[in-house]
Amino acid sequence: MAAAPLLSALLWALLAAPAPVQAQGDACLVSPTDKKEVSGRFGKFRSGGAGNANSGNSRPHMHDGLDFSTSKQAAPLHASSAGTVILAGLRGTAGNTVMIKRDNGDVIAYYHLSSIKVKQQQKVAAGEIIAYAGNTGMKPSGAVHLHFIYGVPNKSDVRAKQFAADANKNKTFNPAQLPNVIGRQNVFNYATDPSPYFCETFPIQGDGLASILGSDTKAQYAKLFGAAPPMGVPPASAEPAQVAAANNDALQAQAAGAPAVAGVLSDADGFGALPSPPLGAFETMSPAEMMATESRRRFADAEWNTEIVKVSSRALWVDYLRALGVSTYMNEAIRQKKERVEALLALYTAQKLALKQARTAAAQQRAARGEVAKAIK
Repeated sequence: MAAAPLLSALLWALLAAPAPVQAQGDACLVSPTDKKEVSGRFGKFRSGGAGNANSGNSRPHMHDGLDFSTSKQAAPLHASSAGTVILAGLRGTAGNTVMIKRDNGDVIAYYHLSSIKVKQQQKVAAGEIIAYAGNTGMKPSGAVHLHFIYGVPNKSDVRAKQFAADANKNKTFNPAQLPNVIGRQNVFNYATDPSPYFCETFPIQGDGLASILGSDTKAQYAKLFGAAPPMGVPPASAEPAQVAAANNDALQAQAAGAPAVAGVLSDADGFGALPSPPLGAFETMSPAEMMATESRRRFADAEWNTEIVKVSSRALWVDYLRALGVSTYMNEAIRQKKERVEALLALYTAQKLALKQARTAAAQQRAARGEVAKAIK
């Protein structure tokens, strides 16, 4: 079947998932600004120079938050959630920064502030004014705005798709083709898309991606992580990895113009499996022969090494399961051989002990006879 790029297929199958479900007791976030408009989405690649939008960070990097517009005014900023202030002060290219830790361990961060109205360890309520927008930490010509970050403590909860510089120019745009980016853990945990955590959605103006993702934050998030493609399955119908794998097949079927997923699958090609002997053939092989077969196939077969970068995620899973099967079979054969060797060692030890026991018994009998003879005399 039509094969998706290896890296994107694997990452899509492992990481793509629906929007996170609010845990009981975790209130959704309120808007940090009165204007309620986003000017830059999470995950957009900044290539350096002019592409960094006057950021104080001159290196190429992924935009790790949502930029909220304040019409270039030092507008008041509100706590989006109740919590405890864990940082209130200057922080490198982030400028004046406030970080609030929620009761569930998540952290929200406010960058580039012109002034701060809270102190470290202070408890704040949702909606409370905590700072004013600014451009501190940026280049002098940087626009006054709010850079808002949402951080989760668990790496497995991160949903982060990065947009390459020319992603919006791709006429055959498919969100599954975008790389997933998991950044290093920071004081705000792992940065993830804040969009699904808010109570409401926000229009996005001037970010250049509305034409392919939608014109508001939650529409974009749904396009990236929550939407089921034609012939696909709903996000909550199974485990996230299973849903992602099924929808990956559906996307490939759609790209191939097939009316159904089955239209791109065929028993004749082993569902796109990599070249190998049939699994049943291993049943007649010794563990040494199985090892030699797998070694030749994986390390000496040029066809296998060439094909592995072209096959679908389904083929990779088939090959992975075959490798597990071979490993399990070999481990069982080795265990049986160890049991046989241990049994032989036990028998050998018993035989040696039996001979020694016989010799000991004979010596005891001789000694007893000697003592009897002495007693008679």
